Amino acid sequence: MKNSFQIPGSAGFTLIEVLVSLGLCALLATAAASAVAFASRTERAAARDSVASLLVQSLYAAQRLRPDELPFAPPGFRVDHATEIAKVSDDLLQEWHLLAVAADGNEIPPFTLRILEVSP
Repeated sequence: MKNSFQIPGSAGFTLIEVLVSLGLCALLATAAASAVAFASRTERAAARDSVASLLVQSLYAAQRLRPDELPFAPPGFRVDHATEIAKVSDDLLQEWHLLAVAADGNEIPPFTLRILEVSP
């Protein structure tokens, strides 16, 4: 008859195995959290880009129609208006309207529209 004896405490996981599995779980949780943060940041930037492109079109149309005031800027955007006289030729001066559009955050770089004063 064979004698089978077991070493006491051999059933279960060792401390090293448990620590390694906890470390792997922490790495996976960090990777998942950073992926979610990246996706939400990208979604916000895409939304801001679409709002900025609509704002550019409305600013251009409003300036071409010569309104008394600039159109309402959506929340999170700032529009500054200035004029500049440019010499086109020797005797011709043209007025440029400078519309500086800036977002509150740094997700979209600020840009300037230069619209030539031409009657519609």
